Amino acid sequence: MNKFEDRPRWGITLLALFGVLAIVLPTHGDLSILHESDPEFRDYMSIVFTSQRNGWAVGVSPLELDYPGFIGYTTDGGATWNKAEIDIDAQLASVYFLDDKHGWAIGEKGKIVATTNGKDWEIQTSKVDNPLKGVYFVNKEVGFAVGANDTILSTQTGGRTWKVVQGGVIGAIGDDEATMYNAIQFLDESTGWIAGVHVVPQISQSSVIQKTTDGGQTWVAQETGAEDVLEDIFFLDEKHGWAVGENGLILYTRNGGEKWTVQMSGTEETLRSIRFADKFMGWAVGGDVGQSVIVRTNNGGKNWEVQDLTGLKAGMLQVGKIQMNSVFILGKQVWLTGGNGVILQGK
Repeated sequence: MNKFEDRPRWGITLLALFGVLAIVLPTHGDLSILHESDPEFRDYMSIVFTSQRNGWAVGVSPLELDYPGFIGYTTDGGATWNKAEIDIDAQLASVYFLDDKHGWAIGEKGKIVATTNGKDWEIQTSKVDNPLKGVYFVNKEVGFAVGANDTILSTQTGGRTWKVVQGGVIGAIGDDEATMYNAIQFLDESTGWIAGVHVVPQISQSSVIQKTTDGGQTWVAQETGAEDVLEDIFFLDEKHGWAVGENGLILYTRNGGEKWTVQMSGTEETLRSIRFADKFMGWAVGGDVGQSVIVRTNNGGKNWEVQDLTGLKAGMLQVGKIQMNSVFILGKQVWLTGGNGVILQGK
């Protein structure tokens, strides 16, 4: 899927409560169902945990036309959820938490929402109106957000004020040359990467990975040799990193991005999110409408195994037909989330 096309169904919200004493949720190989479905048919686009019990998810409620953005939080590891009491008039794409109290969510219309206690949220002014796709904070004050039309934003005040580093102007998407940044990650105050795609309409399309070593003041392009839209990027340390995207693309580097090589994912579906617990164990998820894909590795990506979802159901829904959007790993605990509020746990 080309990220220059808006996704029609982003979302998340109050997850359904269920009788945990009476229900045994399905398991299948290395996967088990943690949460079967959302009562409001919300899709969960991004999930994050700061401990084994405390987590947040964001996305969109298709039934809320005026305020489709949603933020939910859990205190029991994702089994049950509560809705944050804030009206958000834009679909949310990604969430990042620095610790139990400090978090940021971003999405359409340049929307940035922040919390300083983990529960109460307020809108921040981003100074842009185009979609934001990725957000990352180095500490409580220094953070970055990226998105459509070459957009890179930065803050030195925890988001109370944002600076447009580049881009940020809404253009005629599909007609003008432009870069879409979909993901961002930093290792420290100096070193970070962004990933996405550069499009010259009717001429070319190329995968984009850029690196900064001066805290985002300048970005240097890294050669990928790929043409697909990159959806996510993850670095385990200053040397070992992975990026994923269209057509099952997985790129890997062992030298900080000086050279990227392709790892065979075993799928041609779009991969939207990737995380590693260590140099060996990693997961990636994705798919499109009506199709799910989950892949995992135990040897650093030398071999990726597509997970067999045949027969695994979340309520009445076949998991294999639910688009997966996000994977998050804390320690050895793995959460995978996607359409209709489905949350899986990996082993």
